[in-house]
Amino acid sequence: MTTTATTTATTTATATAWLSRPSILTAVEAPKPWGWEIWLNSTRTEAPARLAAHPGTLAERLASHPEALGEWSRRLFGDVVPIFTKFIHTSFPSRVHLGFRRPVERDRLLAWLEHEQGLLRHLFAALRLPDARAFTEYDARYSAWASQQALSGWRRDDDDATASALGPFVEPGFELRSWLRDARDNRAAIVDTLNEIDLTRETGQLFLSSAGVIHAIFGLSHQTHPRDPARCALEGLFARLAERVAAGATDAELARSIEDVQLTSLRAGAAAPAKNEAWLPTVLDGAPVLVEPQQTSDTTYSLADFYTPLVWGGERARFRKGSPATGLSRDDLAGYLAEVDCGATPIDSIRRAPKTVAGASREGAVLSCLVDEPTAWPFFTAYQLDLTGRFTAGPPPGVFQQLVVTRGRVELVDDGGTLGELSPRVPAFIPATLAGRYTLVALEPSTVLLFAVPGARGGAPIL
Repeated sequence: MTTTATTTATTTATATAWLSRPSILTAVEAPKPWGWEIWLNSTRTEAPARLAAHPGTLAERLASHPEALGEWSRRLFGDVVPIFTKFIHTSFPSRVHLGFRRPVERDRLLAWLEHEQGLLRHLFAALRLPDARAFTEYDARYSAWASQQALSGWRRDDDDATASALGPFVEPGFELRSWLRDARDNRAAIVDTLNEIDLTRETGQLFLSSAGVIHAIFGLSHQTHPRDPARCALEGLFARLAERVAAGATDAELARSIEDVQLTSLRAGAAAPAKNEAWLPTVLDGAPVLVEPQQTSDTTYSLADFYTPLVWGGERARFRKGSPATGLSRDDLAGYLAEVDCGATPIDSIRRAPKTVAGASREGAVLSCLVDEPTAWPFFTAYQLDLTGRFTAGPPPGVFQQLVVTRGRVELVDDGGTLGELSPRVPAFIPATLAGRYTLVALEPSTVLLFAVPGARGGAPIL
């Protein structure tokens, strides 16, 4: 056999093995000014997950072999991985804002946000931060003040003490006490309209955060994301697919139903890729974290940044969002607000508690559903496995699966033998083309999240 033929045969054999077996991944850690993130199974260029047992990244392998995504995933969401998962930890209080608790007038909200940016520009012009060391000290004091204020809805009267703490970093003539009071009043008005969730009381609950719903993890900016112009059509499609599956439709008939909706054309009109996400509060290595499954887009529309509005830009301080010199403009804010749902978001409507899957539990393994509601949430499904023994399953029909460990260590085994160990920083990708089943074996009491996209024939793991 020639060298070329040998190389071709080896490449083909490697691809065949990869398509038929689970892949263990290496996650990417990303430090942030406000804490850190771990990108677990990303195919995005800025933080791509690598294959632990093969050269290259998950993105590169899927670009060559999109069939691993599965027939239904590709028909519904295209030839790219439509979801990935992060761990997020902030150095700020373990709380979030998620949606409005009452309807808000868009013009009034725009006025508050404009005033916030005007206040920040006023302070920025008065700052005296000659070097990175001075900025670090100033930023620590400012962030500590913001953290304490956030816990009291920005109504804590500590203006004198804070002015003394921040005074060395501003021009002597700057009216810092007046600025602090004005900033607190304006921010209090904004957050008073928002739902506030104490994550320490909600551990293990999944919160659905739709694109268009204003939200903020404490320590991060208040933001929203681009909406999915295909969402309504996708929800209706899943309802029809469920009816057709129940009536005994063939795969070809289901495929025609999908093609009739023309999802690609609907999505082509979007200004940016949609990003719907969810938050699951848990604890990792003793620290509070959010597990964030999300659509693969990372486009964010930041409306306000109360905690770390400035960063050090190499030679001088600059705004973290918007223009480095002036922050977010009125046009920026007005454009972002066009994507915001200004109606109320009842917390009970977006909270999902784990529900044990009837008939799926085995000795040492309890499977629960967090979300599998494609007619209302068509972006991804999430199941939770609490494991002290063994669990054997396969991905949902025609779609891939992502495994994320949030607690403990598990061994990953398939029909070909042991593949390796999974842990919170070592996730796995299960191709839709998997041959047979995979088995998870607890090496210690563990929790594993199983993510997929809804398929034409359901989104639950095959047991």
